[in-house]
Amino acid sequence: MKHLRRLVRIVLLLLHVLLGALLTLVMARHPADGLPSARFTAIERAWFRGLLRILGVRVRVDGQPAEGGVLFVANHISWLDIPVIGSVVEASFLSKHEVRQWPVVGWLAARAGTLFIKRGGRNASNDAAEAMTRRLGRDASVLVFPEGTTSTGETVLRFHPRLFGAATLAGRPVQPVALRYPHVEKIHPTAPFVGDDQLLQHVWQLLAEREVEAELRFLQPIDVRDLDRKLIAEQAREQIRGVIEGAAPALR
Repeated sequence: MKHLRRLVRIVLLLLHVLLGALLTLVMARHPADGLPSARFTAIERAWFRGLLRILGVRVRVDGQPAEGGVLFVANHISWLDIPVIGSVVEASFLSKHEVRQWPVVGWLAARAGTLFIKRGGRNASNDAAEAMTRRLGRDASVLVFPEGTTSTGETVLRFHPRLFGAATLAGRPVQPVALRYPHVEKIHPTAPFVGDDQLLQHVWQLLAEREVEAELRFLQPIDVRDLDRKLIAEQAREQIRGVIEGAAPALR
């Protein structure tokens, strides 16, 4: 059964990626600041939802995303986090520069308005924060993974505070988002994409899974007025950590 499921999903996935590439090529006409049109953003969200259906990922949402220009911050477990969150909120993502080099995916992400940060690059964080500030200042939302890397999802790593400065400069709220892939083992064993995991190998494993559940919990937005970026980062992390570390395994 797994082999048949994988075969069907591979065909559907290839067709879906091709559709995404064609739609992006035709419709991703955006201004120099990189903001896609509202119409393309709606198509992007629909494409994410289609991708998740093909992969067998079911998203459950608790709470409401804040409206207007918001800096969403979430814990980071997998490349799956992007379509999971992107299927629910309209936001530009800040991603590591390596994603820009991924076949097809990197091109699609760039055309869709993703911001990239080169880890370890000189002034990389400052450049990313400036780009984020411009987006937020135009009432566009941005989502970042302030841990800077993925984890197994059992805890929340330290949040790097520098990027939170974009919210204070733009005067926009920060909304923490707790992300889980619940399972009887507490975290679904196939969901995390960590360390030296390879993208194609991880996708291959995921295609054989009957279903993966993703849980998004939108937490209390943080008013950034009179707070420095370090304190904002600590508050956001504590909100998310309270959900992640206090969660019980899923019942099956």
